[in-house]
Amino acid sequence: MADGFGTTTEEMVRAAGQVRAVSDAVNGELARLRSQLGPLQGQWSGSAATAFAQLMAKWDTEARRLNEALGAIGEQLGGTATTYQQQEDQNRTAITSVLG
Repeated sequence: MADGFGTTTEEMVRAAGQVRAVSDAVNGELARLRSQLGPLQGQWSGSAATAFAQLMAKWDTEARRLNEALGAIGEQLGGTATTYQQQEDQNRTAITSVLG
């Protein structure tokens, strides 16, 4: 297929799994980062600490949004793979019934 898009159910399932794996890795890194920064925030005070806490809260919110997007992409890929396979099965059944 030189022009256009082609895929298989297996490729979509594999891609969904890879996206989920990235999402899990991001969650793990975020948890690790939070565990390392938690003690620092408890010992730090002043305007720089306040600015850092605000920046960290914003960063955390954006990282959470990114991870939610990754989760949604993984779910959509998985759902698309299921729909794709169902359509392939219906097409095969229709063609088989025509062939008799």
